[in-house]
Amino acid sequence: MIAGWFAAGGMLIISDWAAVFFEKYRWRWLTKTGAMLCLIAAYTLSGGWQKSSWFGMGLIFSLGGDTSLLLPPRYFLAGLAAFFLAQLSYILAFHHPPAPLWINHLLSAGVLLIVALVAFRRVLAVLPAESRAKRLQWAILLYILAISAMVYSALATLWNPAWPLSAAWLAVAGAIFFYFSDWTLANQRFIRTTRSGRLIVMITYHLAQVLLVAAFLLRK
Repeated sequence: MIAGWFAAGGMLIISDWAAVFFEKYRWRWLTKTGAMLCLIAAYTLSGGWQKSSWFGMGLIFSLGGDTSLLLPPRYFLAGLAAFFLAQLSYILAFHHPPAPLWINHLLSAGVLLIVALVAFRRVLAVLPAESRAKRLQWAILLYILAISAMVYSALATLWNPAWPLSAAWLAVAGAIFFYFSDWTLANQRFIRTTRSGRLIVMITYHLAQVLLVAAFLLRK
């Protein structure tokens, strides 16, 4: 039963990549949302909510973000807000229970903060200079800080006794794929859109979610 949900999710993920490549956007109401629903079902039936209800909430917020981004561009901020809540949920999930604070935590946090500010400056340089862009600027800044904090939180699992090393490395890989996916999405939306870029966004996004689900299911 559980394997069936994972298999169905995998087929829908591949179908969604095909829908993006061939620009069959109507299919994506089934493939994109269906893939996340299958992952949520598999996580639930595997007892994932008992391991981390915060991560389960993050998956649901991600589904909300996926749905919003299928709507017309004026709903972009709603999608960004949903994924912001997903990142906050993932952060809380990674830090329950909290890891002991070591010097490598501070170093990784400092590096990620610098990367976040550089990324924000690059996006800011290409945003439209209209009045509503101010609200968009703040939303993008908050989201970049949130996903950077999520990557830091995933890295912290490497030194958390509650996380087996295999699960921690899956979490780190998933977080990095998520970061790369969102950075590519920002380039696609604000700098230059390409078919290959849209496909890379979804491949890395789905890999991120699958790896994160696997990480939390393997956690103690």
